[in-house]
Amino acid sequence: MFSRLNHVGFNITRTKLQLVEVVRESSKFCLENVDEHIFEEELNFNQDESKIISILQTALNSLTSRAPLKSKNISISIPLNEFKIFEIPFETSLSQTALDEHIKWEFSILFPMIKSNDYIIRTLPLANRENHKRILVVGLAKKTVKAIYNFSIQNNLVLKTIDNSHFAFNSTINFSESQNILSIYLCSISCSVNSYLGKDLQTVQQFEIYDNTSLIDSVGRFIDNQNIAYDKIYLASSLEVDDLKIALEEKLNNSIEVANPFESLITSESFIQNAHFMNKPNSFSAAAGICYRKF
Repeated sequence: MFSRLNHVGFNITRTKLQLVEVVRESSKFCLENVDEHIFEEELNFNQDESKIISILQTALNSLTSRAPLKSKNISISIPLNEFKIFEIPFETSLSQTALDEHIKWEFSILFPMIKSNDYIIRTLPLANRENHKRILVVGLAKKTVKAIYNFSIQNNLVLKTIDNSHFAFNSTINFSESQNILSIYLCSISCSVNSYLGKDLQTVQQFEIYDNTSLIDSVGRFIDNQNIAYDKIYLASSLEVDDLKIALEEKLNNSIEVANPFESLITSESFIQNAHFMNKPNSFSAAAGICYRKF
């Protein structure tokens, strides 16, 4: 799971910067730091780059004043709504060039007000459904990547990975070939649901959060539409989810596991236990997941 090097995972939300750091001690990976800084004003990636970097810099200065980083290598997860995500069927006979053109065409249909050339696009394979080949298309604005990269350079940090908070959280889950897993991640304004058949991503859906009732109904409809018996359901968020967990369990008639990304990791000799680590480990699931991921 871990790189051979020390690594810091940052999770950026609209309201805070979260940090999880792992270091290597005596050939073992150890948890070094868990912390967060609440922004004085909300961060919006549509702001000018200088404003984004200023907000992040103030947060980083506050975090490192309490505990200096022991790593230069960082990875960052950002909110779900910063990504354009959709799935498409495709013919395996298509050349890469033809597939790229098809993706750009689909992008223009789904998002007519923006240009695909302004986005960095990657694709992920999806488990076959009724023998149809499908891929997941994930796009992130180049200007967002540029702002994060320049923030890293400004602090002499080596940026390894940028991903959305849900895919980051999924790095903390132990997937098994014999189990179907549903992974749910909540941000402040949106929810993402990932369905896995064994270790293969099967489908992804994202929807806006209006209130708990609409959220619970949306998750319920998603499960009904998949017609899959899930062996485990995981829930994570940078927000408080205890009440939502109970309500979801009643609606789905299934137990839900609120992830603790630190439970299987030993702490370093210099680690100082704090309220974040003790009382709300789940809220650091994205920062931990992006930290734990190999690069």
